[in-house]
Amino acid sequence: MTFALPFMTTALIASADEGSPPAPAGASPPIRPPAGVLRHVDAPRMSITPIAPVDPRPELVVLIGGYQSCACPDDGTFDALRARLADAGGFTVVRFGADPRFPYDTFGPVDTSAANLRDEIRALAPAYGGVHIVTHSLGGVVADRAFAQGLSRADGVVTYVAWAAPHDGTDAARAVALTRSVAGGDLAPVREGLLWLRMEPDSPAVRDLAHVRATVPPPGVVRLDLREATDVLVTARDSRDPGVASRILIGRAEGHGGILDDPEALDLTLATISSRRVPPDRRSRAVQIAADESSRQVGTMVFLSLCVMTCAACAAAFLGRSAFARGIAHGLRSFLPRATRKSCP
Repeated sequence: MTFALPFMTTALIASADEGSPPAPAGASPPIRPPAGVLRHVDAPRMSITPIAPVDPRPELVVLIGGYQSCACPDDGTFDALRARLADAGGFTVVRFGADPRFPYDTFGPVDTSAANLRDEIRALAPAYGGVHIVTHSLGGVVADRAFAQGLSRADGVVTYVAWAAPHDGTDAARAVALTRSVAGGDLAPVREGLLWLRMEPDSPAVRDLAHVRATVPPPGVVRLDLREATDVLVTARDSRDPGVASRILIGRAEGHGGILDDPEALDLTLATISSRRVPPDRRSRAVQIAADESSRQVGTMVFLSLCVMTCAACAAAFLGRSAFARGIAHGLRSFLPRATRKSCP
C-alpha cells in the first residue's frame, strides 16, 4: 500500500486548496485561507424552533352560580374568586345570566340554561385568548349539559373547574321525585315546609337533578372537580364524575357554601386557570385519606337521613290528601304568612 501515499498526499493538498492558481516561479505562494473555510454551506446548521407569539388578548372567565343563586350585582357568590382574579390581572370576568340575551333561571330546566350558556360563550370567545369556566353546585350540571350540547375546545374553552357539582344528580332530588310519585304529584305539604326554610323543592331544575347523569369529559379541556368533605348537599355519590381529576378538601365546617371562600379551593382554581393544567396534589397521603374518610362518613349520614325524611315526607304527602289534613293546613295559613320561593335581591 506504500506506493499510493504520494498520490494521496497530492490529492489531499489540492482538495484543501480548492484549486488555487500556482505561484510564479521563484515567488512565495500566496497566503490566504482555504476557500472551504469561508463557505457557510460547509458549516453545520443550527435548527431554531420558532417561538409562538403570545396572545395579547385578555382571557375570559365565566362564572356559573348554583340553585337559587342570582346573577344580579347583590349576589356575592363569587366575590372571593373575583378579587383573586382582579389581583392576578389579564382576565375579564362575566357572570352567566347577567346578559339578558342569555338568561339563566336557576329554577328552570337545565337544558334550556345549558343552551344559553353555550351560545353566550360562542358569542364572546372570539374576542379573548381563552375561556375558563368556574361553576358552583347546579352550575356544574349546566356546564356539563352545555358540553353535551356541543360546547367544546373548538369554542375556545381551555379549562373547567367545578365546585361542589352534582354531576351525577342528587339523592335529595331523587327523594323529592319519590315523594311526588307517592303523593300523586301533589307536593303541597312538603313544599310548604321547605319553603319556610327558603328551599324550593319543586322546580324543573330539581326534577332534572333527579335524572341527570355524569357526561364524558370534553376532549382538550382541562377539568378539575373540587368539593369539601363536609358538604351535605352534594355528597360523594352525587359528585361522581368518571375520568375527571377531583380533590376533596378539608377546610370548612359547612362545606357546600364554604367552598366559595376556601383559600385552598381558590388557590387550586387560580393555578388551573393560569397554567392550563391540573396542579399536583402536594398534600400528604394521610391528609388525603382523612379527607376521603370524612367525606364517606358525611355521605353515609346524609343518605340515611334522606331515607328517614323521605319516608316521613311520603307519609305527610299521603295524609295531606285527606280533607282533615287540608283543613289543618288551611287553618295554619290563616295565621301564618304564606311561604314563598327565594328570589333575587
